[in-house]
Amino acid sequence: MEGRTISLKFKKYNKKYLKSCGELIRTTWKLEEEFENPKKVNLIYEYYLLCCANYSEYLEILVDEQDNVKGLIFGSIEDKNIKRLVSYKLKGFTKEIWAFYNLILGNFGELKEALTFKRNIDAMDKLGESYAEEFDSEITLFMVSPELRGMGYGKRLMDRYIKFCKQNKLYKIFLWTELGCTFTFYEKYGFKLYKKFYHENLTKGNKKQPNGLIYTYTIN
Repeated sequence: MEGRTISLKFKKYNKKYLKSCGELIRTTWKLEEEFENPKKVNLIYEYYLLCCANYSEYLEILVDEQDNVKGLIFGSIEDKNIKRLVSYKLKGFTKEIWAFYNLILGNFGELKEALTFKRNIDAMDKLGESYAEEFDSEITLFMVSPELRGMGYGKRLMDRYIKFCKQNKLYKIFLWTELGCTFTFYEKYGFKLYKKFYHENLTKGNKKQPNGLIYTYTIN
C-alpha cells in the first residue's frame, strides 16, 4: 500500500455494508443539517447511498481490517436493456417503500423537512439522467475517507473503475459535482470540465454564478 502500511481490501458492495457506507458519507457531508429532530440520523445517509446505488452496475468498496468501509465508487451503464430497466424499477420501488416506512415512523424527523430533502435528492437523480444519453457511464458516487486522502487510494479506486469500463466497452464517462467537493481530484486524474451550471439544491451562492460542475473522461 502507498504512504504507510494499512491493510485494505477491495470488495463488491452488498447490503451488509449499507450502514458503514452511510458512516463514510457522513465524514464528508453533514446532510442531517437539513432535517429537524431526526430520530435515526444514519438513515439519512443510508437513503442517499441507496439512491446512488439504484442505477449503478459497478459498486466497489474499500474496507479495512475491521471491515469498515473507507472508500467507494459506484458507476452506471447507460445503455440500458429491458432486464436492466426492470431491475432498476424493482430496486427503486423497494427503496421508496423503505423510505415511506421510516418517514411514517418519524425516523427522519419532522415530515416537512424530510420530504424536502427527498425531493431534492430526486431532483439530483434527474440531473444526472438529463445527460445520460450523451455518455456510456456515470460515476454516481465516489468517496474516500478523510484520513486516507492524498495516499493514492482514490486513484486506485478510479483505476479499477476505468478498467471495468474498458472491459464493458464504456468509453465516455461523466459525473457531476459541486463547488463544495474536492473536484480538483478529477482534473488531476484526467477528467475534463464539460459544463458549469447552477442548481438551487447545491452549495448556496449567487444564482447568477454556477455552483455545479460536470466532468467527462474519454477512454481512447
